[in-house]
Amino acid sequence: MKPRRFEIELPAAILSFLPSDDDIVRTRLIRLLLVDLVRQGIISFGRAAELAGVDKMAFIVEMGHLGIPYYDEDISEILCDAETVRQTMAGTTQ
Repeated sequence: MKPRRFEIELPAAILSFLPSDDDIVRTRLIRLLLVDLVRQGIISFGRAAELAGVDKMAFIVEMGHLGIPYYDEDISEILCDAETVRQTMAGTTQ
């Protein structure tokens, strides 16, 4: 897919907080867009990591630093999953 070019105008007040290196700003903006797409469930962690050019674990850690958990299930769902795995594993050893 051919990349699309976007031009955005940022207020001077925001620019004063950004590094002067445009490549760093570009990378940060792309990562933030990817984080939002993952948060919305539009793309997976793995696909976002691939598009960001980092490994999946690095992307998961980065998302964690932003307060976005890799697992968003509540404890009852996790316990149910663990029981399913336990039953499956018990069935394979018989």
